[in-house]
Amino acid sequence: MNQQVIVKPRKTLNVKKTKFFDTVSGVIAGVCTFSPTRVLTALSSQRGLTITKDIRYGADPRQALDIYQPVLSAAESQTSGLPVVIFIHGGSWQHGDKAGYGFVGRSLAQAGYVAVVIEYRLAPKNIYPDYIHDSVSAISWVYQHIAQYGGNPDQIFVMGHSAGAFNAVTAVVDERFWKGSFVPNTAIKGVIGLAGPYSYDFREFESKVAFPTDLKPEDIMPDGHVRPDAPPHYLLTAEKDTLVGIKNLLKMKRGLERAKVPVETAVISKVNHITMIVAMASPMVWMGDTRRMVLDYMARRLNEID
Repeated sequence: MNQQVIVKPRKTLNVKKTKFFDTVSGVIAGVCTFSPTRVLTALSSQRGLTITKDIRYGADPRQALDIYQPVLSAAESQTSGLPVVIFIHGGSWQHGDKAGYGFVGRSLAQAGYVAVVIEYRLAPKNIYPDYIHDSVSAISWVYQHIAQYGGNPDQIFVMGHSAGAFNAVTAVVDERFWKGSFVPNTAIKGVIGLAGPYSYDFREFESKVAFPTDLKPEDIMPDGHVRPDAPPHYLLTAEKDTLVGIKNLLKMKRGLERAKVPVETAVISKVNHITMIVAMASPMVWMGDTRRMVLDYMARRLNEID
């Protein structure tokens, strides 16, 4: 059964940079090298939001999603629906859950979007392409049902961090998977990748357990499988990222350009692989510009459409 929580809005509090938040961010970076943390979600306000949890888009327990909606006035609720952001978490395809990334859903909803945070099946039990099929299925579910939750199915952004960025990009650009979505190309207004491993030899890393042993990187990596009618992309990397190298962004950019798909790229200063996503949380925006840059990109895309 879906769980729904409605919290009435209150005045926004100004959060200053303090030693407390310095300590919290240090803990997050130290203990969550790949996996998300529920501590950060607990620190993020849910005021002014309606949260619906544990909606199934498939039969497996991991095939589930949570929806975060701004509480709207009666007049606002009569509109055609708010733009939608689907977020896919990272974790080297072996870790992570939607509950840990509630802070992303809350942050996006507080900015005026209907945010959907999904889970997918994990390795080593489920290897590529299972988690890509799950990502496509979740996007398809959102397109079909998000209007019931105040979202506009014709204004969807797909966003992911780390392994989740790989999922987001692959699901949308690779025709082998996207053709099964039955989602119109025009519905996806942009794909946002945060520090995604789009082009690397997985056989040389611990993440090899998430891939078939009989396939090579060129069979899998999305930079070599871009359909020409894919939607625009915004690829971000962290200045201090020592986990996923910038070559992934550069190769993915070239792959999109070869297919003549619009692409923008940027480096987020000061942050590393973990703190770039931590900075999406409203209390942690002082750590880096991730939230501002993501919101600015989506606003520009929506303005272009108008």
